[in-house]
Amino acid sequence: SGFLGLSVETALWDLMGKQVGQPLYRLLGGKDPAVRAYGSTLDFQLNDEQFRAKLERVSERGFRAVKTKVGHPDLSWDLRRLAIVQEVMGSDIDLMVDANEAWSVKETLIRMNRYREAGYDIYWIEDPITRDDYAGYARLAAELPFTRINTGEYVGFSGKRRLLEAGGVDVLNIHGEIGTSRAAAYLAGDFGVPVSLGNTILEIGVHLAASLPECLYMEYSDLSWNRLAKEPIQFQDGYALAPDRPGHGIELDRDVLEQFAQQQ
Repeated sequence: SGFLGLSVETALWDLMGKQVGQPLYRLLGGKDPAVRAYGSTLDFQLNDEQFRAKLERVSERGFRAVKTKVGHPDLSWDLRRLAIVQEVMGSDIDLMVDANEAWSVKETLIRMNRYREAGYDIYWIEDPITRDDYAGYARLAAELPFTRINTGEYVGFSGKRRLLEAGGVDVLNIHGEIGTSRAAAYLAGDFGVPVSLGNTILEIGVHLAASLPECLYMEYSDLSWNRLAKEPIQFQDGYALAPDRPGHGIELDRDVLEQFAQQQ
């Protein structure tokens, strides 16, 4: 039902934009179509060679920020992957890591300090512990002054509010319906907390990101659905660019859609 609600809401916003001849980001109150984006490698199942190849594609496309998976039971695995990121991308990037709720509070503190001791400046750690451990997130935010805590993607509006009230989040990760996401972003603004935007279908979320009070980054994972658009969202020099076409500006390529349907 959540996906259906998102689809209907997106279609209605698109219709409104076309009615008034405005791109969606402007209709939502945005002025600048460019949003900083990071390459997300989704790499846990990749071997080192595949991981390196994916990072090289990210680098070639001009991204200056990258997020990689950590949380392997073997700390040396994490450190080796971080070393590969630095070899390919250089050290002058924003390096994010995502643990997908793999750790306890104590293990998070141990790992983040070990990464730092090994010379890695981590821009944010995403979802290190269980999503609704509000006290745990508050402790991490207090005890890790050298990085940012990014979480909130997997909890609803009430959970996001509780994270903010607990002081347990430095970058609130929003995802899903436009109306709810905007409300969460403005609530975060009241707490002086910026937001990040997770993956959205066909990268349409660039319009939402461009309209928010402070969106540090939006995620780009180069997922296969981007090939479904006649004119996909453009990424240049580490920025996503919201189309200046009326509405969300994405039209599906029916021929490619048919090819995808036949492959299923």
